[in-house]
Amino acid sequence: MFVEQKKPKDFDCGYNLDRMIDSLPRIEDEDERIEYAERAVGLIKQSHPGWVDENGDSKEAWNHFFHLADYDPTEYGITNPFNE
Repeated sequence: MFVEQKKPKDFDCGYNLDRMIDSLPRIEDEDERIEYAERAVGLIKQSHPGWVDENGDSKEAWNHFFHLADYDPTEYGITNPFNE
């Protein structure tokens, strides 16, 4: 009846980040899915400001996003801009 609770994968970002990342495969529109992934990376950047460079970019945040996903984001059209 209740949603199973477990520790968030990233304690600084909390459960909301886990849920955002877990919900991405269910978004049918690829452009919307990519935009939502960028929002998740934005949350990571806010929670880990030391990972963000002076231009507002963060290779570490994108790598962390890919590490947290329990699936391969590239299968859903989401690419790491630092691996292109």
